[in-house]
Amino acid sequence: GMVLVDDKGRIKYANGAAAIFLRVKREDLAGADLAALAGDPQIAEAVRGVAAGSVRHRVSVERERTGEQGAGVLRWSVRPVRRDDSAAAVIIIEDVTQQRAADEARNSFVTQATHELRTPLTNIRLYAEMMADEGEPDPRVRAQCVNVINHESRRLERIVQDMLSVAEIEAGSFKLRVDDVRPEEIFAELRADYEAQAKDKDIALEFVAPPKWPMLKGDRDKIVLALHNLVGNALKYTPSG
Repeated sequence: GMVLVDDKGRIKYANGAAAIFLRVKREDLAGADLAALAGDPQIAEAVRGVAAGSVRHRVSVERERTGEQGAGVLRWSVRPVRRDDSAAAVIIIEDVTQQRAADEARNSFVTQATHELRTPLTNIRLYAEMMADEGEPDPRVRAQCVNVINHESRRLERIVQDMLSVAEIEAGSFKLRVDDVRPEEIFAELRADYEAQAKDKDIALEFVAPPKWPMLKGDRDKIVLALHNLVGNALKYTPSG
């Protein structure tokens, strides 16, 4: 929405979008006090300050909006116009609801990814220290440490791949790399990666497979990622026993 006001903050022009955002008929906007229509002290102060010339820079205010038309976030950008123009200030009203939702989703993803990265990194460090301290005299301890480090390294790789996939999707460059895929190899990896976790929680991890698998056509990395998410979440959220 776009609104032009004079030095008193009275509306000289408003387009249709502005009328919708202000919830007023467009024909009723001419000559109205925009600060009063805004219904927010900070927006009113910005409009009056810029229109009167006491504020000479752009002022941006975001406010949540509720009502019959639904909830959302509006950004009000108030800035002065040139002295030789008949108006004193121009106000741009934008619906940034989707942008805010995307920002929140991105922040949530980064927070979750950071948390997910911390766990395998901590485990790798702890087992590397254990292997250095106790692994030399005891081959069983050394083998256990190597297995855990290997498992957690793969877990890190999957998390990073998740993050890269999100970045590719946002950039519009996400592509599937289709090739021959052998399912038996994938399920062998799944068993190796999750057997220890299932055993720790006393959960039976069974793969009922056909005697012969068909060859698949697809993106192996994405198939592996999907199956790891399924099995990993199943083990994570299934109670022990």
